[in-house]
Amino acid sequence: MKRRAWNIHERFLRHIWSNQYLKTTLQTVDGKALRVIDVGQLNSDSGPDFLNAKVKVGNITYAGDIEIHRTTFDWFQHQHQEDPRYNKVVLHVVLEAGYKFPPTLVKSGREIPVLVLGNFLSESIHTIWQKAILDERVKKSGTLRCFKNNDILSSELIDCWLTKLAVERLELKLRRFEERLKQLAHEKRMMVRERQRPYGEPPLEGEHDEIPPSLPELTQKDFSQKELWEQVLYEGVMEGLGYSKNREPFVRLAQSVTLKMIGDLGAGSGGDRIQALLFGVAGLIPKLNSLKEKESRDYVRRLAREWKVLKPSFHSEILHLADWQFFPTRPSNFPTLRMAAACALINKFFFDDLFRRIIQTIKTNSSEGEKERELIQLFSIETNDFWKHHYNFDEAAPKNVTALGTMRIREIIINAVLPVTLLYARIFKDITVRECALRVYLSLPATEDNSITRLMEKQLLKGRHPQEHVSHQQAVIQLYKYYCLEGRCPECELGQHLFV
Repeated sequence: MKRRAWNIHERFLRHIWSNQYLKTTLQTVDGKALRVIDVGQLNSDSGPDFLNAKVKVGNITYAGDIEIHRTTFDWFQHQHQEDPRYNKVVLHVVLEAGYKFPPTLVKSGREIPVLVLGNFLSESIHTIWQKAILDERVKKSGTLRCFKNNDILSSELIDCWLTKLAVERLELKLRRFEERLKQLAHEKRMMVRERQRPYGEPPLEGEHDEIPPSLPELTQKDFSQKELWEQVLYEGVMEGLGYSKNREPFVRLAQSVTLKMIGDLGAGSGGDRIQALLFGVAGLIPKLNSLKEKESRDYVRRLAREWKVLKPSFHSEILHLADWQFFPTRPSNFPTLRMAAACALINKFFFDDLFRRIIQTIKTNSSEGEKERELIQLFSIETNDFWKHHYNFDEAAPKNVTALGTMRIREIIINAVLPVTLLYARIFKDITVRECALRVYLSLPATEDNSITRLMEKQLLKGRHPQEHVSHQQAVIQLYKYYCLEGRCPECELGQHLFV
């Protein structure tokens, strides 16, 4: 193959793999037969290019990830052999092998089979390139099924349906928190009521009275403990801090480092201790010799000292640096800066009685706009001096840094605070809280638009239903994700008027 292959972008190679522009008979570089059962899902974040793929090499079927490069050397240039995120890679796909290429190894030491695309392309590179351009055009021109004939829909019909969908989407968020609350309440009940087991060898066969009863129905009394509500809200807030890229590890962190655990370990007193606990469990405390800045070394030294004291008492999951996404994200969304914000917010749970103050704010006779401002103020935080001018450890930022801006606070209010508040109102049958929370939700001004809201405005709303409020945006997102994408037009009240 000519050296010009080096000029081909990896995005094009991923397109070749995902569309399988390959011959039917494939072989790895060591001569084993290869069959692609599932190409996997394209990964838009850092880590392997395709996740959850399935390939058969020789007589063995492997399930795992796929990494794609132009040459085998790129694996080592990108230092994937040192990154545990690549331990699940089952096939290294390259355009060309390179001269005397080394074996592809993951951090665990396992050698990965290699497929050289250049040897098995179904057509010439030029022909496949033309197909890729056509594929991209088709993808970009994707339209809603009703795009061409939805002009006949009245604005009243659209408004009525979107109002229902706004509440439907809020209900989905509420139910997710409800399941978590029930789980915590059951765990609390079992922890309190579990009887002591006698020591000695277990019997070979159980007795009827040893079979645990089915879980009893939970009552208001089970839900009356404030610590359950605080933990559920805390997990929702942490998920919101994670943004789209780090949502999952932030939730894992919140469920590993619970508010109760923070209090038991004495980290709720603030200062370096709570930061050492969160950064330590998150696996984000760097090694001192990796830092050039003196202020960073001093700060990390304090965290490491505190974490050394706390770690022996911590018996839950400890995350790894590889669990976190730094790129591609804006510095203001770096998990390190968000972690600093989390430390400050946790202090509000311990010292400002955050959950109770939220309920009180919702119930006041103030206007919805005033309630929104008061809620934002409840989540406004001050980080320590280090995080006021750092996005990450080392290298101070050129200007002052805001760990938690108003837009992110509003997202937390939409996705965590209001659903948890409405759940509280439902369980304790507090009509005032429910009505006030719904009014706040329906009055919140719109946030920044996104690809979905822009698409729905262009292909459905067409100016007939301005997205002036958060509830309008949530409604079109619900419509797109759960009806349009799923082809559920007969279940859509708009589709029922268009497709009879």
